[in-house]
Amino acid sequence: MKEKSKKIINWALPYLAIAVMTYIIMYPQIISHGVILGTDSIFHFNRFYDAAKQIQQGNWSYFQSNYSFQQSGRIINAVYGPLFAYLNGILLGLLGGTWFRYQVISSFLVYFIGGVGMYQLASKVKSCRRVALLISLIFLCIGWLPRWELAQNMNACGAALAPYCIMVGITMIQDHQRPVHWLPLMALMTIIIQIHLLSSIFFTLTLVPFFIIGLVLTTNRGQMIRDTCKAVVGTIILTGNVWGALLMLNLHNHIAQPAPFDMQINSLKPSQFSSTRDYLIYFCWIFFALQLVYVLFNLRKSLVNTVVTVMGAVILFISSTWFPWTAMQKAVPALQTTLQFPNRLTVIAYPLILTGAAISCQQLIYEKPHDKLRLRLVTGLLLFTLFQVVIPTTTSVFRRTAIYESDEVLNTSTALSWVTNNSKSLRRSTHTAYPGQLLLKVEKRAPDYLPIPKKYLNQKYVCSYAYQNQIIHHTNDFKHTVLPGGRLQLSWNAKKDGEVRLPVITYHESRLTVNGRQLTHYRRSCVGAPYVHQHKGHNTAILSFHQSGWFTALLIISLTGLVIFALYGAYRGIRWLPKKCHEIITA
Repeated sequence: MKEKSKKIINWALPYLAIAVMTYIIMYPQIISHGVILGTDSIFHFNRFYDAAKQIQQGNWSYFQSNYSFQQSGRIINAVYGPLFAYLNGILLGLLGGTWFRYQVISSFLVYFIGGVGMYQLASKVKSCRRVALLISLIFLCIGWLPRWELAQNMNACGAALAPYCIMVGITMIQDHQRPVHWLPLMALMTIIIQIHLLSSIFFTLTLVPFFIIGLVLTTNRGQMIRDTCKAVVGTIILTGNVWGALLMLNLHNHIAQPAPFDMQINSLKPSQFSSTRDYLIYFCWIFFALQLVYVLFNLRKSLVNTVVTVMGAVILFISSTWFPWTAMQKAVPALQTTLQFPNRLTVIAYPLILTGAAISCQQLIYEKPHDKLRLRLVTGLLLFTLFQVVIPTTTSVFRRTAIYESDEVLNTSTALSWVTNNSKSLRRSTHTAYPGQLLLKVEKRAPDYLPIPKKYLNQKYVCSYAYQNQIIHHTNDFKHTVLPGGRLQLSWNAKKDGEVRLPVITYHESRLTVNGRQLTHYRRSCVGAPYVHQHKGHNTAILSFHQSGWFTALLIISLTGLVIFALYGAYRGIRWLPKKCHEIITA
């Protein structure tokens, strides 16, 4: 029995090490009980709070935001990671309870999932445990992965799942009999589409070179194409709720585009002491350059190493400040609102190059397996790289947590329209069991997915400030009540008859009833706020969203498919666990 326990503990040690490293990175936040309110925190906190309240109260509204975003009824979650929003709503409502606990739990999960994925990826390419573990720990500390804790950037979730994407790609060129395992591919693409659409585009583009090489090498081309078609069709069915909502919303509405950004400024740059998002520390550039040089001098040693390293190096160069992004954004202006930040490409570049580094390190060790000096040199190089990235990342967490204890509290003021002057009250709201209090003390003017008239579509700041002036500044003039069936009621008292603008957002599919009469024609502002007639005394307006019948069918099909697929996955997991335990014990 003791021998079995030792084997299980030995198998679990790398995963424990990943958890320990995650704790070390998060330690400044955990001991200080600080909440890091970064660039995207308030936006996503609104999303997750709305989902949590729907689950808690049972007033379901797939499209309207009835509990958050100033209770304006605007559409966010339906077209931006809907199931991920509900998952985070569960995490906030049932497990977290406060924003601090939620942030700690969710950050740990993002780090751990990413670290385990990188460890599994390095193990898949036949790296020994020591190399695979060190590579995974380095991955924890660079790029976008730490940005979930530091700023709640959704690219962090793409970074956490990127190693799993690359595993699927490597299978395409390693398994000549069955290059495409359609169930894992379908699961991966479904999950990332339900989380972050832009990351799903990155994943798709990443898999294309692997697919082409696999198609050339496979001994069963017809089977590969059939399995790919199965994965594509299955993904389309399981994500019908996402692309269906986007299609329905864009059919009859002019939806605000994401904000444009200067791409040269937001490209990857070398740094002396930072390796997250915009920067990569100097030594890592040297480390990655050595990896590329090694591969170029050993092209025939490993096809996988050549492919992942060359792909990673090309993507890293494109993401960097050395790529002519100023000329590129002039030639293709749409990139400023779609890609926005070239440094986002490191979501794919880093795990690709680190995978190659894992292969190279293993090759160097394997050439002379009894050469302890070589083993120590390789281990020392990886350990030195790890220390080069873990210290700056942990320091970033410390600095951002320290801001929470200052009078500023917030790590950013980007697009914020109002913040309470009472910093103590603001800090208390991040630890209270009523997380909605924070969203009343900090409000953000974000024009995402607002129904904007054509002439204002490209005027980011006009829409942003119009939302602030028309919705945020007037939401407290009305009483908001969430009604069964996903409806939102506004009540107010008027001193005289006349026209009033309601602080809600209406779309083509919205239904607005004022004082018992459903309106068919009414004037709307530049952000979709309706102008209605009020009478003297008490007035009520009820806002609801009527989705198309074809979308309802898509939603039912996709959700049913997801439930069936989840149950099948649970069944496979239950069957796999005893076999895995047996393998560990008998190894």
